[in-house]
This record gives sequence, C-alpha cells and structure tokens, in this order.
Amino acid sequence: MRALIIGASGLVGASVSRVLGRNGAEVTGTTWGSEIPGLRLLDIANGEVVREVFSAVLPEVVVLAENTPDGMDRCECQPGLAEAVNVEGTCHVASAAAACGARLVYYSSDDIFDGMLGPYSEDEPPSPLNVYGKSQWTAEELLRELLPGRHLIIRTTAVYGWHRTSPNFAMFVWAQLQAGKRIRVANDQWCNPTLADYLAEVTAQLIDMGTAGIVNVAGRERATRFDMAVALARTMALDKDLITSVTTAELGQSARHPLQGGLKTEKLRRLLGTEPLTLAESMQRLRRAWRADTHVTHGSAAVSSEALRLKSEINTKVAEYYRLVHAPKAFVPFQSRVNYAGRVFGAEEMVNLVDSALDFWLTLGPWGELFEHKMKKWLGLRDFALVNSGSSANLTAVMALMSAQLPNPLRSGDEVITPAVTFPTTVSPLVHSGMIPVFVDCEAGTYNINPNLIEEAIGPKTRAIMVPHTLGNPCDLDALCDLARRHNLFLVEDACDALGSKFRGRLIGTFGDLSTFSFFPAHHMTMGEGGGVATNDPRLARIVQSVRDWGRDCWCAPGESNTCGRRFGWQLGDLPRGYDHKYIYSNLGYNFKPTEMQAAIGVAQLDRLPEFCDRRRRNFQVLYKGLQEFEDRLLLPRLDPRSDPAWFGLPLTVRDGTSRNELVQFLEAANIETRQIFGGNILKQPAFRDAPSRIHGTLEQTDRVMRDSFFIGVYPGLTNAMLEFVLERFAAFFKVS
Repeated sequence: MRALIIGASGLVGASVSRVLGRNGAEVTGTTWGSEIPGLRLLDIANGEVVREVFSAVLPEVVVLAENTPDGMDRCECQPGLAEAVNVEGTCHVASAAAACGARLVYYSSDDIFDGMLGPYSEDEPPSPLNVYGKSQWTAEELLRELLPGRHLIIRTTAVYGWHRTSPNFAMFVWAQLQAGKRIRVANDQWCNPTLADYLAEVTAQLIDMGTAGIVNVAGRERATRFDMAVALARTMALDKDLITSVTTAELGQSARHPLQGGLKTEKLRRLLGTEPLTLAESMQRLRRAWRADTHVTHGSAAVSSEALRLKSEINTKVAEYYRLVHAPKAFVPFQSRVNYAGRVFGAEEMVNLVDSALDFWLTLGPWGELFEHKMKKWLGLRDFALVNSGSSANLTAVMALMSAQLPNPLRSGDEVITPAVTFPTTVSPLVHSGMIPVFVDCEAGTYNINPNLIEEAIGPKTRAIMVPHTLGNPCDLDALCDLARRHNLFLVEDACDALGSKFRGRLIGTFGDLSTFSFFPAHHMTMGEGGGVATNDPRLARIVQSVRDWGRDCWCAPGESNTCGRRFGWQLGDLPRGYDHKYIYSNLGYNFKPTEMQAAIGVAQLDRLPEFCDRRRRNFQVLYKGLQEFEDRLLLPRLDPRSDPAWFGLPLTVRDGTSRNELVQFLEAANIETRQIFGGNILKQPAFRDAPSRIHGTLEQTDRVMRDSFFIGVYPGLTNAMLEFVLERFAAFFKVS
C-alpha cells in the first residue's frame, strides 16, 4: 500500500508513519515550513503543489495529519490561517485524492461542539464556539462532498505523546515542570486524553478494515486538563505541586473553549471489539517512550526524521526479503516434511523484529507493553504478564500462590491435584516448591484429567488444582470450577496448548485464579521463546509481576525511578525506613522476562491468532472426518458439545490388534511427523520416579495413553495437499496391516 502522510513531522503524522511503515506500507511523508531530511515540503494551501505531490506519489491512502500550528487560540487571532490550512488546504487535498482514487483520512476533534452536553457521539450535530472548531466542521463537510464513500473522519480529543518538536500538552507540561516553572491549568475543561501512538494504531486498523464515515477515537476515560497535567507529571517523575488548578475564565484565553467536551467511543468498540486505552495504560506507554528518548540531543528533529526515513526504507526491504526467501514452497509427497507443528509468519513479524532491533532496546520495553495490553484485551482479563516461556509461566504461577503477600498461601507439603498425563513443566514447579502432586487418571478420548475422580482425590492437605488442557481440548471446567469453589482450592489452568480454545463460549485461560500460556514455535502463536501468566485478581497480578521481576516490591519499570512518589518513604520488612524502594524484595523471584524483540514478533502474531485458530479447527475437522472410516482400528478424540477447541494436535489411540509403533514408523517413513502425548505417565519418567507424590486410583487410562497413543499435526501451515497425503497414508497402512 502506498501511503501519503501529510504532516509527518508532527506528533500524529510521525506516529502514523511509524505504524504504517511497520506494517509494510510504502510511506511518503510531508512537512510544512523548514526542510527535514526524508520528508517532502508541502504547503497544502497551495493547490498546484498539492497536485504535483499527488502525481509523483500516486497514493492509495492519504492521511491528513497537518493542522494549524498552535491550534485554537492562534486561529482565533488569525482566522485567515485557519481558512487557508484547515479549509482551503483540506479542499486541495481532497480534490487531489479524488482525482487519483485515493482514500483520505482526516483528523477532526471535539472542538466542533460547544461543550455544553459532552461527551459526544458521531451523530450529534456540531455547534462550534470558535474559529478553529468552525474550520474543522467546514473541512468535514467538504470531505463528504468531494470524497463520498472514500473518506474517514477520525474525531479525537486532547492528543498527547512524547515528541520533542511537537507543541502538544504533554511536552508543554514536561518542558515547564522540568525547568521548575509553575503552570496554570484549567480544572473545568473536560476531554478524553488520547495517546498519539494509540490513535495511530487504531488509524491503521481502520484503514485495513476499509472503514468510512466518522469514527470517534479517544481514550477511555474523561478527565479535566488539570487531571491530565497531574497524571503527566507523575508519569515523568516531575513535581505535580508546580501545577495550579484554575478555571478557564481565569486563564483569559483568546478563543472560547468548550468545557464539557469529550467523545463517546461505543462505535469504535463495536468496530474493533476492544476497549480504548485507559489513562493509566496510556501514561505507562508514554513513560516508556519518554525513557527511550533519553539519548536525543540538540538537532534531534533532523536526526529523528532521517532515522524515520531510514527505518521505513529498511522495513520495506525486509518485507521484500520475506517475499523472496520465505514464500511457501510446493508440497512434494514423501519429500516435503509434514510437520506436526511449526511457525507460521509473514512479513509483519520480520518487520517488527527488525524495527525492534534497530531501536536496540533489547530488554522488555514498549513492544512488550503493547503485547501485554493486546493480550489482556484479547482474553478479556484484567492483567497479563509476559514471561520468557510457558515453563517459566507455570513456575511463576506456583511461586505467586506461595507468596507471603497472600492471606493463606500455598506452602511446602501442601497437595496439588494434577493429571498423570502431562507435560513435565506442569509438575516440575510443584516438585521444586516442595509441594506434593496428587496424580489422577485421565479420560480415554479426551486425554484430560477425569473430573469424576478429582473429588475422591481431595484430602485434608489439598490446596489447589493445576490442570493442562491436553492438546487444546478443554477440560470439564464446569466440574473443575465447582470443585475449586466448594473446597476453597486455587485453580491454575495450564493453557499452553489451548490458546483460543473455548468452553461454553468463553476462552480457555479465563476460568482459573491464574492461567499460563506458551509462545514456543510449536504453539498457537509464537515469539520464538515466550509465555505468559494471566489473572483477573489484582493482588495476584501484582505478585505475578513481582515474581517475574526479581521479586521486587517496586512497580517501576527497569530504568525508571520514583513513579510512586515515595521511593525513599517506605518501611517494609526489617529494613530501615527510607530504604530505596527499587531494592526492596517482597517475594521470591527471578528475572523471567523475555526480550523486546520477541515481544515485537508476538504483537504481529497476535493479530493473526483468530485466523490461526480457525485454520486449526478446519484442519482438525478434515482429518477427523477422513479418519472416521478407521474407527475400528483407532480411538478418535471425544468431543464435548460444551467446548470449541482450537486444537494443538489430533490425538489418536490404537485399538487392540494395531501396533502404535508400527503405525508411527509407517507415517514417519513418509515424512509425516508424529509425537507421543508428552510425558505419557509422568511417573514412569526417570526424573519423576522418586519425586514425592500421591497417586489416586490405578492410572489405568494413563498407562494406556503411554502405551498406545500419539498425535499428528493440525497447525495452520498444513495445506490441503498435505492433509490429503496424511489421510492417504493412514489408508495405505490399514490396507496392508
């Protein structure tokens, strides 16, 4: 996609350029005024120059992010400027876009309303109070006339971000307070503070969706300008006491400012299926950008713009490299490998990886923060902590439940019920923590813990249930949640194999006190190595983050200081009062964080997750249906009508008279990968033979799985030709055996 960003040197334009370039678009940016390397000079008030630029670029999408400098008050004093840029300039851009068939994105604001009855929805009639608002409303009307059906008007409010050359409110607060100057800020002007990076990301999504018309894009919460200034001061560790709360009337501003402003975002929620950023989430991301910019020196505007141009060029080349090197290859039976699992990725993942590498942040940073935000939104949970593997996720979850910050934590000697058919790192954290795994048999066909046996296995020392959803097939969560509630047990879902699976329409990993995920290449999405812990419990969320981050009590990100404002004001444990909060440890913990580069891959992968899950379900159904003719020789998976698995693999158990080893070797000889169902009976594994444990029942079905079961792949990289070949090989085996 060829994108022309008009106003790419400004806060919003630079953010949109970065996001679209990261997504593989061919981006051309313009600036108004002085020359900036990598950007074209363009005065949109000059129609002839606008037409020349459009003829040279031939954009498919145009983003008009240029607005009158200094905004509302300057326009009131210089109405001709507002007319030239906001009205005539918009008219020139819209006409040129119409001539070349481009779509146009235009940024408007809540200043088109009088601020009497805010917040405002998209369909409420504008009634601007000042020259600036009137010019924006006129521009909106022009777009409807000149580009019917091919314009997107994004109304936003109180846009801010870390951008040294932008006169936005965040930079004003930072510049004044870090210089020790007092500022007066209105306490009666309401808005929805909107982070520029979030605005840019949503813009890119709406462009991809082909959205037209008017959409409000703003932060989730309304706040006064004074509240916003205080939040900014805290975020950037500045003195909030330098901010004086005053009324708008006391400020004596040139323009009449709407007071009860702000925007409703219900339409945006419907379009994207997610909530806008909260003010706290936005401030957290701003803090990361602020920290990342500490290397900037004088002349940074030119350096930053040149770097932006180079990065865009590199990202474009990376996307070309992907198409040349990693394009899918034709399947050749017996020669091509039919993997049981594998990474599926596109140019976006490689571009994100390189983009992150160029920033050279390395440790977990803004990409990680973005991934955590997107992941918790996708799950619909309060918190998600990114870690370096699914195994570390399980260990983090167990250690969190042992925290002294809980009123009744797990302790060594406590019992935890878990299935004997399992992956070793579901059990290893229990053994290492001194707890006693209580092993329960599985069900034939589901390969999950038998819910009918759990209550019998509960004893006086039982404190928790920790269960994996085997191969993505959900456990009976009605039974598990009921047992956990009635017996006051912690429930931990090991959802490493089940990302995207559902039970009663609800995502797996949202039922337990804690849930764990893996982003190893074999799983539903990947970042190479990686995992996560999710929870809806705010206290557990705080503990999980502490365990992941060395056990620290401090919530400052690495490299940050005093975001609580009491860095030397705490007294915890037996430490002296005032001991540096950054070096107070309230939990046993480790550094379980992944790198920023892994998180960058994960951000792109998460966008593909719904498609990945759909393809897994489809591939499973094709194989399941094709294998039904062999049900006299194979036990096929048992499907629970309450569940909708996004299968990790298709498990099979040979019936009497069929040898698993012979079938597996026959398939492997045809280059079709197979896998055993993880550890089989984990107690038979050398590492666990002498581990303290309690066994409930006979583990008869567990031993059968160990002896007779295996699974084949259903991952998204399998093509129709591969699936047909797999079924043909099964038919060939049963024909001769």
